[in-house]
Amino acid sequence: MKDFEVIRDYVQELLNKEDEWKKRFEVYADIINNNIDNIKNIKSKFNLRDQLFLYINITESKKNHPKFNLRYLGQNVANLSIESNDVIISTSKYNKTNKDHFNCSIELSNTEWKSNKAKEFRKHYSNKRARNPKLPKKNNEHRIESLLLTEFSKNKRSEKNLINIQPVKLVGIARFQMPTPISASKKPFKYSNHKGGGIDILARVGTGPNTKLCIMEIKDENKHKDDPMKAIEQGLAYAVFIRELLRSASGETWWKLFGFKLSVPKKLKLSVACVMPLNENKYNNDTSFKGKSITIGEDTINIHYLYFGENNNKIFKIETSLNK
Repeated sequence: MKDFEVIRDYVQELLNKEDEWKKRFEVYADIINNNIDNIKNIKSKFNLRDQLFLYINITESKKNHPKFNLRYLGQNVANLSIESNDVIISTSKYNKTNKDHFNCSIELSNTEWKSNKAKEFRKHYSNKRARNPKLPKKNNEHRIESLLLTEFSKNKRSEKNLINIQPVKLVGIARFQMPTPISASKKPFKYSNHKGGGIDILARVGTGPNTKLCIMEIKDENKHKDDPMKAIEQGLAYAVFIRELLRSASGETWWKLFGFKLSVPKKLKLSVACVMPLNENKYNNDTSFKGKSITIGEDTINIHYLYFGENNNKIFKIETSLNK
């Protein structure tokens, strides 16, 4: 508990000392908010199959003509853009990795989305292509992140391993990593301006007025005794930033962008969760921080765990304190 308070105080000190983030994130929020209708209009021009997912970063979301990433198992396989009111798909940046990782030889160079060649490309990935097992597990956290986002996005209660959860999507459409100005992957944490770390998953957990924003930090391994705590500490640093952001001048705008309809609560409750694979021996599925929390003014950050099982690129089991 004391270590959590030390992290809280240290991150707050970093944010107070270097406060350029306040204006920068205010500009981000205003531009994105004003671009919502444009992004929705662009998305209305195409549909995706179940295995391909749309991603966008904050920089692109501010543009009048944003580019989207198309990902398969969390890995970029194409870019999408709008030109002369047509949806254009290009694989030029990913031709080699598409071939090496997913045995996809279809190359698209500014090709219309509705073309036969683009349809072939989408069909290739709709067949649930496995990644080449001979390659090292590069970007495995992105793969896991994608599996979890797919699991959390399910709408049918009977199909979900964890009910009452939905991931935050930018403009409710595209997956994204919420940026922060804090580098928290290694200690000591640092203020890194626009080069800070991104939050792996933001999610809304709960129902009605009890819905809370959860900051999730994903790790693809759970082998060492201190792995869960390291993830909690990193997630907590990002959660302190989110709290400060929501209490800043742009807080109400960001709250709406995160999918909430009402105003930021007077007594805000956030959650942090370490998210990592279930350890089969269970010796390292640390739950000691269950029920722990820290306060910032009248606001509270609650600490949670989420351990999952996955097989054949599907989440089949979740053990968590989030639904307690």
